[in-house]
This record gives sequence, C-alpha cells and structure tokens, in this order.
Amino acid sequence: MKQAPAIGFTCRVSWLLVIATLVVGLLALVAVQLMHGPAWLHHALHLATLAYVAAVVAGMLRPRVKALVWREDGTTDITLRDNAAGLAVQGVVSGARVLGPLIVLTLRWPPRERAHLWLLPDNLDADTRRRLRMRLSAEAAVAVASGNADSP
Repeated sequence: MKQAPAIGFTCRVSWLLVIATLVVGLLALVAVQLMHGPAWLHHALHLATLAYVAAVVAGMLRPRVKALVWREDGTTDITLRDNAAGLAVQGVVSGARVLGPLIVLTLRWPPRERAHLWLLPDNLDADTRRRLRMRLSAEAAVAVASGNADSP
C-alpha cells in the first residue's frame, strides 16, 4: 500500500475561533449578571470570567506550535514557539477529530508534552485541509481494517 505524502503547514491564528470564544465569554458574563445573589459574588464571578476568557484568547493569539510537518512514516516535526529561532522536536499525531469544517489534531512529543491544533477554514488553506482530511480518513480506514479501532 502506498504511504500518504508528507503534509506541512504553519499554524496561524483562527479569528473565527477567537470571535466565537469572545461571544461565549460575553454570554457567560450575561448569565452571571442574570444570576440572583450577593453583589460580591457577581463581582468575583465577573472577574473570574474575564480573567479566564482573557487567558484563553491570549493562548489562541500566540499558539504554542509554530509549524508542523507530518511525514510519510507517521512521525512529525513540530516547531515550537518557545524561543525566537523556534525549537524543533520530534513527535506524533496521537489523535484527530473531524467535525464538519473543524479539524482537531492532538500532538505529543517527549517527555510528556502535548498540544491541540484547532484547524478551521480561516487558518489553513483549502488544499492542505483537503490533503489532511484524506490522510486522516485513510489512516482511520487502516485502523478499522487492522482491528485496532475497537481496542481499548
């Protein structure tokens, strides 16, 4: 059987995901406002919600993974954003989910690090998305054919 070709791309910010997170954060603030309770609880929950949304959005605006190359043999070269030059590590794609236009890749590398890439149409070009979806479906078919899909 032919191996899947290598896929490489840089990780860009998904503005759709940032906007969706801000909308959900705004809805959480409205929910806190509609809650009945003492004023100190409202203030504490407002601050906690704002801090959490700010931390999540800050993480989205500066993703940990800068670039990814998924090789033919299944290994990945992951370029991290830890320093100015970009630290390159060897890792694997340990999991993948496709939910409509969303592709979520779970990356793992030594010693016990991991990251999740949320790939939407605004942060990955159409050709790379198509190739990535084809490779994920081919690997899922191989896992089902080998009997590994139902393994615990």
